[in-house]
Amino acid sequence: MGGLTGSFFAVIAREQLKASAFQISVLTMAPVAGSILSLLWANIMEGRRKMPYAQFSWLASRSLFFLMIFATTSWSFTGIVALFWVIASISGPAYSAIMKEIYPDGERVRIMGYVRVCAIGTSVIATALAGPLLKVVSYRYVFPIAGLFGLMSSLAFNRIPTCDMSGDCNTPVHKFVASAFMILHEDRAFLWFCLGIFIFGSANFMAAPIMAIYQVDELGVDTRWAALFSALTQIVMVVSYLYWGPYIDRKKPSTIVAFNSLLSSLFPLTYCFATKAWMLLPVAALSGITNAGLELSYFSGVLHYAPKDRITHYQAIFASLMGLRGIVAPFLGAILVQRDIISMRVLFALTSVLMLVSVVVQLTGVRRHETTAPARELEPIA
Repeated sequence: MGGLTGSFFAVIAREQLKASAFQISVLTMAPVAGSILSLLWANIMEGRRKMPYAQFSWLASRSLFFLMIFATTSWSFTGIVALFWVIASISGPAYSAIMKEIYPDGERVRIMGYVRVCAIGTSVIATALAGPLLKVVSYRYVFPIAGLFGLMSSLAFNRIPTCDMSGDCNTPVHKFVASAFMILHEDRAFLWFCLGIFIFGSANFMAAPIMAIYQVDELGVDTRWAALFSALTQIVMVVSYLYWGPYIDRKKPSTIVAFNSLLSSLFPLTYCFATKAWMLLPVAALSGITNAGLELSYFSGVLHYAPKDRITHYQAIFASLMGLRGIVAPFLGAILVQRDIISMRVLFALTSVLMLVSVVVQLTGVRRHETTAPARELEPIA
């Protein structure tokens, strides 16, 4: 499902439907916008089995791809994609709790890395097929087929046996939210961990819609180029997961986040000088390394700091902060460029500087305040 859809949302919207910068910004922020409600979803799940919530959100969101047959305007296309991401985000707190339940501490990230290898390997094939296919067959027919795969994956995931019912289902939502925000006051290391990621993500989201527009308008990127970039990224991710999984299990997540944020600061700088589509190929390859590292270290970081009985609290506050940056930053970047306050290249340079700032926050803030013992013992690599 992911290989047939995700890599092509922005390109199709801009190239075929002439989406505006605002609409591209909506597509950029949509994957994290629903996370702003994570505290509400987490509260509803307290004291109940988490699997039904994960399955419901996936079934409901992936069914929306069937509506693509009617998406003939930029607004209808943007609306369906945005709603897909918002509903899918309901699964976030439930998914974290499920991963904590079914995989053992010390081995969790390695196992999740292996699972990602299988998923990304399949996605590479689907993306490679979809790139040229979408030049001759409309997305209005390809995306509903992707929806079928999404529904099948939801039903397969539901076969995993789970029984975790942690949390108190009688906790009022206002007390749950207040308790979650108190985490940032009580756990200063987690606060700085979130702050570093917040700064990095804000910079990334601020540049993302402008990068998509720059690719199509200035570099002539179409669905075939998008497929090539995505396939290259995913191939590198497959190899990277095999390395990052065991490595992250034995290292502090903040160190991994800082390293990958440092590498990622090179991406917007590349856009400053790119004049041809092929010049983005190194970015696509390097992003495979950083995407894998950041995905696993973000997830591992929440579980690293969270006590077992407060996983949904930690995941919800983390996701809410990530959702906040994803809602605001894309529109900020679009406004700065659309109103000619700064040029595209200046924006790219600014986001690179902000990413470097996030590295400093991760390396100094977290280490200064990480005085409490982590959820599990970390061993140095031999």
